[in-house]
This record gives sequence, C-alpha cells and structure tokens, in this order.
Amino acid sequence: MKISIAMAAYKGERFLREQLDSIARQTLLPYELVITDDSPDSGTADIALEFAHRVPFPVRVVRNTERLGFHANFFKAISLCEGDFIAFCDQDDVWTDNKLERVAREFADPDVMLVVHGVKVVDGDLNEREDNTAGHWSYRGVYDPLTTNPWYVLFGMSTVVRRSIYDFIDWRERPEHPIDPGFPMSHDTWAWFVATSLGKISAIDDALVLYRQHGANACGVAPDRDVGDKVKMAKVAGATHYRRMANAAFGRAGKMRNVSRDAPLPVRERAAAAATYYHALGERLRRRADLYGAATSTVRRAGTIARLLVSGAYRPLNHGGLGHRALLKDVHATVFRVSIE
Repeated sequence: MKISIAMAAYKGERFLREQLDSIARQTLLPYELVITDDSPDSGTADIALEFAHRVPFPVRVVRNTERLGFHANFFKAISLCEGDFIAFCDQDDVWTDNKLERVAREFADPDVMLVVHGVKVVDGDLNEREDNTAGHWSYRGVYDPLTTNPWYVLFGMSTVVRRSIYDFIDWRERPEHPIDPGFPMSHDTWAWFVATSLGKISAIDDALVLYRQHGANACGVAPDRDVGDKVKMAKVAGATHYRRMANAAFGRAGKMRNVSRDAPLPVRERAAAAATYYHALGERLRRRADLYGAATSTVRRAGTIARLLVSGAYRPLNHGGLGHRALLKDVHATVFRVSIE
C-alpha cells in the first residue's frame, strides 16, 4: 500500500527529529516522505536530509525560495506526493508505531476517501495533558457522503486521504471558481469538504498521534468552552457571518460542479449531489442572514422562518440543515427584534 506522507515544515529544529524517528519506526513504512521547507534560513532541511540518508524509503526535501505560509506550503507538499494515499504530518508531533498500518486497514473499502483517528494531547515534553480526544473529536464509525457536519474542523495530523480526491476536484483557488476569497481553506478543511462529498469517511478511536502543544503551534487544540461560552458566541453571529457562510457554501457548490470529466461515473454523480446540497445550504444561510438586518420587519422575519422551517432548513447539521439551535435563536431574534450585523 503506497502511503505518502506530506509534511509542511517551518523552523522545526526543536521537535523535528522526534517526529521523523517515529515515522522511521512505522510497522508499515511509508511509500515516501515529502517535506516542503518554508524556512530556508534555519537548520530544518539539514535535519531532514540527514534523516533521508538513514531510512529505507524515499525522502524528498524541497526548500521554498520564498515564504509561502502555512496553508500554501501544505498544499505544495500534498501536490508533490505520488502515493495512492496521503498522510498529513506536522513537524512537532510523535506517531505511534502502528499509525499507518492501522489506518491502512480502513481503506480496504474503496469508497472510503478519508480516515481520521483519535489523538493524545501532550505538552512539549510529551507528558499527557488533561485535554482529551472526546472534547475535540465527535465522530466514530463510518459515514456515508453528506452525512456529517460540513463545517467540522478536524485535526489535520490525524488524517489520511485517498490521493484521487485531488485529481477529481481542483484544489487550487481560481478567480472564476472561488470558495471564499476572504477565508481560504486549509488543507485539512479542504480534504474534509471533498472527502465527505465524494465518498465515505472512517473515524476510528485509536489515539495514533501524540499531539504536542508547546505554545508555538501553527494550529492547536481549541480551548474547551462551556455552554455559556457557546451561547455567547452564537449570539454575536449575525448577518455578516451568515452571508459569509452562504458565500462559502456557494463556492463549494461551484467546485463540485466542476468535477473532472475523467472522474469515474459514481464520483461525478456524488459531486452533482454535493453541488445541489451546498447550493441549498447557501440559500438557507442567505435567507438566515436577512433575518438579522436592522431594517427587516417582524412580519418578514416570521415569514422567512416559516419558509425555512417548511423547507427542512432546521434539520440537524449532519443532514445539511442549520440545526435546532438555529431555529431557537432565529425565533428569539424575531420575537425580541434582535438585529446583528
């Protein structure tokens, strides 16, 4: 099984050796390791090149001539991978020895496009923290296309994807088919969007990565929020937020409409279904944005909620809806004339 590892590196000298050593210990060795180094003035490439000379699999180290930034650098690493599957890899974690072997079993089903696993959150010295996987990962089992939360944010380093998703849907931002120009997708968010649209995902409990939190992470564990914090966050989301989400949904629909003509028929059919799904979601979000405008009358708001309700717009997030909490918030905003831009 050909699993490429894509690593986007930036001044990784502090922890890189431990991560590389854990890759070398894999019970199923990778097909290759691709490292794109975004810090040509550091010793990161030297560590990677020394590692390349002592392992039995290819290691390609590409030093960027100019700084790309986290998002673009990761997409570059992914684009250079040649295996049938791609494992996203951060520079500062530690993998369990059986990570690739365990994940590989899930891809026996050809419809599985993405596999994600649990993590163990540790500090800079690999001591386990109180943070736990349950607080940051809510899926378990196998899910059919378009049956998960489309806005879910997963841990990239816990993700392995089928390489073909990058062949079916153009991952590059193009002016004629933007997803959301003001908020470009990260590599892992993009993978979740495409994989959950075109096939199944498999989510397993096994904690296969020591997810190191050391204070300088490019991305890290989100702080746990109680119900009160979540309510406060929901209250401040208004017309601007929902319009932006609507635009993102329309952008996703556009990407799915432009599926490769060379994609297998089942993939093209799923892409068409996903385009319909995201367009409908965009329409619901656009209508919801109108609810929170200061000039919108109570009668008009009530009518909008009624139409959304009848159309099934308040179904659970996992089924393309806005969720029951959205209904409660919208009714409250209508009754009490709440306006939020």
